[in-house]
Amino acid sequence: MKAESLKRLQDLIWVMSDGKFHSGQALAEHLGVSRTAIWKLVGKLESWQIPVYAVRGKGYKIPEGLELIDPEILNGNVLDKLSLFSEIEVLPTVDSTSSYLTRTWKDKPGIGRICIAEHQTMGRGRKGRKWVSPFGANLYFSLGLNLPMGLSALGGLSLAIGIGLTKLLNHHSKQKVALKWPNDLLVGQKKMAGILVEASGDSNDKSFLNIGIGVNWNMQLQQSEIDQPWINLTDVLKDDVDRNQILASILISLDQMLVEYMSKGFDSFRNEWNQQSAYYGQVVELHTRTGKVAGKEIGVDKSGAIILATNEGEKTFYSGEVSLRANRKKLD
Repeated sequence: MKAESLKRLQDLIWVMSDGKFHSGQALAEHLGVSRTAIWKLVGKLESWQIPVYAVRGKGYKIPEGLELIDPEILNGNVLDKLSLFSEIEVLPTVDSTSSYLTRTWKDKPGIGRICIAEHQTMGRGRKGRKWVSPFGANLYFSLGLNLPMGLSALGGLSLAIGIGLTKLLNHHSKQKVALKWPNDLLVGQKKMAGILVEASGDSNDKSFLNIGIGVNWNMQLQQSEIDQPWINLTDVLKDDVDRNQILASILISLDQMLVEYMSKGFDSFRNEWNQQSAYYGQVVELHTRTGKVAGKEIGVDKSGAIILATNEGEKTFYSGEVSLRANRKKLD
């Protein structure tokens, strides 16, 4: 999409975010375009999964309005509190925030940057899975950073990020937010957030870190549109915070967590796993490339690998998908 058209869409969204009716003529005059152009722009909003009511004699309306991420708020209240990041970019739409950071890093390497989007057309999670990303409903963001350490020194990083995010969200949630190995955040058995960590570079020298995070905020999709149970953060909030405030808190907390990780490694987070894990001490089923393994989750090692107590003794796994086993009382 051309920059001029994207700017007009942004302006249209900001005007209509109040949830009130706006006549086509008033919108056309505000944006300096024809009413036909407004009609086409509204059609584009609907393709971004933004519901728009069109009523003859009243105009256009986004029901319930939108709670948009405000770049001025983030830059004014967050940037001066960050040690590792000096730039925050807020986009109306992008294929994925992680992919965007990877592409743009080639032009501006070396500067810690954060990319936030209101909408993703190709949002992705682990193993290439689709991350459903309706406009303005959730939090989608990625953090890009050059690290003065090689890939071999990044053991347990994704778990450290998950632990930091879980602790922060528990300050705001009236129900326990817990971490499912390696990087899903759950409330009960419902997914609230996910983390995708991609690292590239030299094994022993330097690396580029790309951390993608999605947090369900106030998504109004049918449960059947996502292939697993999910929950919004707004469903469990215990205090009155808005979307901008919670995002600001998350970014500051993650910055502090990364500073600690760079200084102390995963060891300073490892002891917290037992308190933050959703399934610690329970019998789980781990799905690996070679099959399924049942065992009691008893912790993680210094590299972040999960340790299970099985019928054949303790076993350590570096990859796989964990699920709570239906029969929790005993192993086979």
